[in-house]
Amino acid sequence: MRLPACIVAALLLAATSAPAAEPQAASPTARVRVAFDRDGITATRTEGYADPATRRAITVDDPVRIASISKLVLSIGVMRLVEQGKLDLDADVSSALGWTLRNPAFPDRKITLRLLLSHTSSLTDGAGYWQVPLDGEFRTLLDDPKAWDPAHAPGSYWRYANVGFPLIGAVMERATGERLDLLMQRLVLEPLDLRACYGWPSCDDATAARAVVLYRDGKPAVDDNQGRKPACGITKASDG
Repeated sequence: MRLPACIVAALLLAATSAPAAEPQAASPTARVRVAFDRDGITATRTEGYADPATRRAITVDDPVRIASISKLVLSIGVMRLVEQGKLDLDADVSSALGWTLRNPAFPDRKITLRLLLSHTSSLTDGAGYWQVPLDGEFRTLLDDPKAWDPAHAPGSYWRYANVGFPLIGAVMERATGERLDLLMQRLVLEPLDLRACYGWPSCDDATAARAVVLYRDGKPAVDDNQGRKPACGITKASDG
């Protein structure tokens, strides 16, 4: 299996797959089924294409962007740093970020890793939450009032918010001095012997070349690697 970061990892299972079948009308372009028990994989089945444009059949070893499951894996990394004494779940994250993170409606209420991890920080996705360009600052997005819930103080209300997890990644980077994708390799993916990565820069060339292409409205949206590792695995600067 494979796992992604921001929020983008991919988790791969090495296994022998059944032959790829043609996708049926009104069905997903590709499907992968892996059955397992406590001793390991018991059966696999694949259907369809990793890339419909080239009719490349999908296999169980192809890396797939798995989106929000990466939050669970990131949380494991956070807890390993907590165990090492490098992070405190209940400390104000402003100290680690180097700037003050506050809901404008509740300026005296600190925001902690515990609140960010549990989606109770009072942040919302109303102002967006991803694809900040290389020359941008995530902090700027949080200056938008739509990024905050003005009716509920931090710690008082649950609201699912993707936007908190790039902040968690930033806290982890500041606490360790390591880039998030490389940090997650060291803390979680390598110890678990997972052939996975948080973004293509930390994937090996062969894995990146097998990326499953995500389509939207019939066109490639992300991960159209065209059989090779991307030259640039991040969101480019605003000038391209």
